[in-house]
Amino acid sequence: MLAGAEHGISKINTVLKAGKDLDFSLTMKKERMRAGPGVGYNVFGRIETIYLEPDRGCRMDPSDAERVGRRLYWPESGPAIARSIPEQDLLIVSSLPLHRGWAAMPDVPDPTRPVKNPYGVDKRGELGREVPIEAPKRKQRLEQIASGKFCNFLVFHPIAQIIVLTLGGAAQWGSLGSYRQPISSLSSFDGTKMALLIDPYTGECFFKGGRYDLSDQFEAPTLRG
Repeated sequence: MLAGAEHGISKINTVLKAGKDLDFSLTMKKERMRAGPGVGYNVFGRIETIYLEPDRGCRMDPSDAERVGRRLYWPESGPAIARSIPEQDLLIVSSLPLHRGWAAMPDVPDPTRPVKNPYGVDKRGELGREVPIEAPKRKQRLEQIASGKFCNFLVFHPIAQIIVLTLGGAAQWGSLGSYRQPISSLSSFDGTKMALLIDPYTGECFFKGGRYDLSDQFEAPTLRG
């Protein structure tokens, strides 16, 4: 299915200046979230990765961006993603955890420092250890990945793709051997794309603008309890 979100308003230098529109959009999303699952929204999975297109407002080191891309990544237990009822807008219905009053992302393996021979395999091909040595971890710093700041939000724009780990698992959705569901971010009718807003002081997250492409065969299950 192709779905729109507030008719494609997402560019930081244009629509985010329209405070009334943003206030209305966030108010509606918060109302759906307060209504709860099955009434205000249907949860269909957890976010694994949000891929972002290059943006000159981002402060990532260019070498980092080349190695891993510009992304927000949750190796496990990512925030829950849902579709609102009845609008079918994308919602993030769980806040990011806070660390010392600031929204925190999980540490991830450092791609610049890979572990050679993590299982300690010897010349005979025998394992030296059952548990592999983990690569050194590095922090994902929201302020470096963001495109900019608007009011109390860090703005991440433009979103290229969202990878969701679906509730149904591999037996129901995703490609063979996988239960990852890609959601493509498309340009809306005015040429803009989806943005992600994160309040770093509360951990609240909201999608704004653009359109998304999700398979017509995908039926979002309702999260109960």
